[in-house]
Amino acid sequence: MNKRIFAAMMTAAAVLVLAGCGGTTTSTTTEEAAAVATTQEAEVAAEYEWQTDPTAYLTGITAADFVELPADYASLTVEVEPAAEVTDEEVESLIDRQREAKKELQEIKGRSVVQEGDTANIDYVGKIDGVEFDGGTDSDYDLTIGSGSFIAGFEDGLIGHEVGETVTLSLTFPEDYSDTTKAGVAAEFDVTINAIKEYVVPDLTDDFVVSLGITDDFGNLVSTVSDFRAYVRNYLIENNESQYTQRLEEAIKSTLMEKSSFKKEIPEAMVQRVSETMTQELTSYGMQYGIDLKTLMQLAYGSTEETYLDDIRAMAEESVQRIIILKAIGDKEGLSMTDDQFQAELETAVNSASGYTSVSDVPKEDVEAYREVLDRQKILEFLKGKANVVAPAAEDASESATAEEAAQ
Repeated sequence: MNKRIFAAMMTAAAVLVLAGCGGTTTSTTTEEAAAVATTQEAEVAAEYEWQTDPTAYLTGITAADFVELPADYASLTVEVEPAAEVTDEEVESLIDRQREAKKELQEIKGRSVVQEGDTANIDYVGKIDGVEFDGGTDSDYDLTIGSGSFIAGFEDGLIGHEVGETVTLSLTFPEDYSDTTKAGVAAEFDVTINAIKEYVVPDLTDDFVVSLGITDDFGNLVSTVSDFRAYVRNYLIENNESQYTQRLEEAIKSTLMEKSSFKKEIPEAMVQRVSETMTQELTSYGMQYGIDLKTLMQLAYGSTEETYLDDIRAMAEESVQRIIILKAIGDKEGLSMTDDQFQAELETAVNSASGYTSVSDVPKEDVEAYREVLDRQKILEFLKGKANVVAPAAEDASESATAEEAAQ
């Protein structure tokens, strides 16, 4: 089990990503290998030297030494789109998606002929020049007719045939087939239709709701359609409010960035820490979609092969500036936690989570990052309570029409 129990809360957590250069050689001497190892160790040591630098963390600096805060930081006016209202259509749409996710294949009764869109359960044997070939045989296979899963002519060739019938299909693999040994080759498939099935979406009933096993905020099972609709509506309301909170916090941080000025360079160790964390998080995110870090940066941020690492560093620098601004406000307003307050919070977190047996087991970088998160949450709550939040001004209809006419 991963012991980084605070990972979900740490947008600036320190994550060790020990990466080294690898390769093979047939003539490397012991001395050469030792020299390479020494060089690599030096590079790794330089890369992670921030871990022993106190200025890598907010507790190691005085934030006010770096930034000049705007005089009106506690009364900012920010434009934020209000939380969207939840409609009946949205509630029903989410319920329908939940039902669709629970659809099941069921054998069709009262019809035995295969049609487009059916799922045919089949056994098949593929032969080339009368000899079975690897990958050409299977049994009890559910094939959706029209899915394009098999080569052209296979699925269409089953339409109109009945359950229990064996059909011989004479087909040709496409010229661009992935297995080049079969590309453009003629083959025969003996296909036995065992059954025809269709996906059935469950009706919205109390029994269906109970089968979902959903509990409300009080731990009570959601067991009726009416309660389920109320649950879904509340979920959507909370989601919209969460998005609104994110927009509000971003607006406050962006406005503070615009109105603050930095008196000196931000700590390099802190930039390295946040940059490495961002690199690790972005790499993991890209892996979920089967792309590497470089490709993710190109797609999401318009980076190039030459600039993507510099772009991550620039993002890290801005992130560090933002957390220093918030820390300066927290210090000035007396919002930052005392050591005793933080120790109590840390002990509570460790006791309520698995992976660590005591506070002393938690790595320093996790401890410091957790403290920064808790402080930022408290400071942002203070700022949200003080901010003058206004909705963006609606575009004047006549001005919009005039602009549209001018564009034409």
